Amino acid sequence: MNAPYFLDRLSEALTADGRHTTRRYAETPPRLRIFAPDAPVVGERIRVKAGVGGVPWFISSTGVPLAPCHDPAGACAEIAARLPAPAPAPRPRWRDRVRAVLRWRRGRSRSWACPRCPMRPAGNRSRAV
Repeated sequence: MNAPYFLDRLSEALTADGRHTTRRYAETPPRLRIFAPDAPVVGERIRVKAGVGGVPWFISSTGVPLAPCHDPAGACAEIAARLPAPAPAPRPRWRDRVRAVLRWRRGRSRSWACPRCPMRPAGNRSRAV
């Protein structure tokens, strides 16, 4: 049984589905870690184990068989049911983005002088130091 081969196939299927994976082949047994980038603590570790009749199966970190190794799409569906994809962050409204840029520019125009600059603001006029 070639566990890294089956885990590579599952990793490709999960990546195509939009999930993030990390291969942990130095561990015994070799595992594939699936996680969300915004919450890397929450995830699933998948390993390969011989099932009935010697057919290899993907096994979850809780010990539940997911799907036979010849069906990575089925395992991908099972993982999606157990570990839903994170919702995308809400995109800020256009008006909020414009306000943020204006706030940033306003703050930059007031504090334009740096310690290395020979000119410093002095009230309404600038003078050399």
